[in-house]
Amino acid sequence: MKEIKRKGRFKRVVKRIVKGMLIVIGVITALTIVLSVGTYLYNRSCLEKEAKLILHKGQYVEVDGHDMNLLIEGEGDKTLVFLAGAGTPSPILDFKPLTDILKNDVKVVIIEKFGYGYSDEIDGDRTVDVIIEQDREALLAAGVEGPYILCPHSASGFEAMYWANHYPDEVEAIIGLDMGIPEEYDYMGVDWENLQAEDPVETAKDMEFYDFWVYKVGLMRYMNAEEIFPALKSKYLTEDEKMEYRAIMYSKYQNGADATINHEQWFTYRMIREMKALYDGPIPDVPTLMFVTNDKTLEPMVKDMDNWLLIHQNYMDNISDGKLVELNASHYFYTEIPEEVSTEIKEFIRTLEEDER
Repeated sequence: MKEIKRKGRFKRVVKRIVKGMLIVIGVITALTIVLSVGTYLYNRSCLEKEAKLILHKGQYVEVDGHDMNLLIEGEGDKTLVFLAGAGTPSPILDFKPLTDILKNDVKVVIIEKFGYGYSDEIDGDRTVDVIIEQDREALLAAGVEGPYILCPHSASGFEAMYWANHYPDEVEAIIGLDMGIPEEYDYMGVDWENLQAEDPVETAKDMEFYDFWVYKVGLMRYMNAEEIFPALKSKYLTEDEKMEYRAIMYSKYQNGADATINHEQWFTYRMIREMKALYDGPIPDVPTLMFVTNDKTLEPMVKDMDNWLLIHQNYMDNISDGKLVELNASHYFYTEIPEEVSTEIKEFIRTLEEDER
């Protein structure tokens, strides 16, 4: 009899535990649904309000049947062309702390590639060869003549190298802003000979879960955007400019894998072909001012920050006329210390002008 009672009590306890667990699961599920729906509605509402904050700056030119945006400011014998790093949503506002200083002495041009800033979203390949041909066409349409001093940030360093190697008469010099260099892929374990190309359609499918929650639902709004894009905390931008930067950022990334800005990251056959050609090809021997930082966010890519410095030193060893400037700053250093950076750039330009005399 006692054994039967014990079994009965045990069954009742188990039922209570199971019931409790089901209740907890139900509550968590309900809260997840409520929070998800709430976040989605909040995100959609923000996108509608933020659209009013986006006020076009610069001028549109037609390239491949679409509108590409350029900002052209200042006058001078030298023309600095700024190329944004991969994924930088608003190149014009991102470079503004630095170009606001430089435009008093030289002509500055900020190119907003398709998918960036105020430029159109488009389909198709986003490889260095395609991007540079579009950049060149945009400058031509805007009446901006070369030769240019290219100012690439981060991954656009690959674009600057391609430009200088294929159109040397158009590139007077390069000012590398912590720019990407093909050697960095050595530390990422990339084997260009055997690297398998990605299928863009399959890549988009693989990203569907991430896209849905981060971009469509709107979880991206809980990310610390200021750490990703330091211009959002730069003292050189007004609060209105920071709000517009955020608005552009959310509008550009809301399309997830379909966003033009994300297509540059895909290892398609064409991308692999062009990057391998850069990796195997020459380093353009043009006058070069190279800024390199010790930003720890780059460490996972190159395993150790000493390697980040090393690859830039190796690059500069191939330059006949160059200077490397080490900075204790973030990858977006020009948003934090534009005065120091502009001083180095002005001195570099003065040296170029002296060499021409």
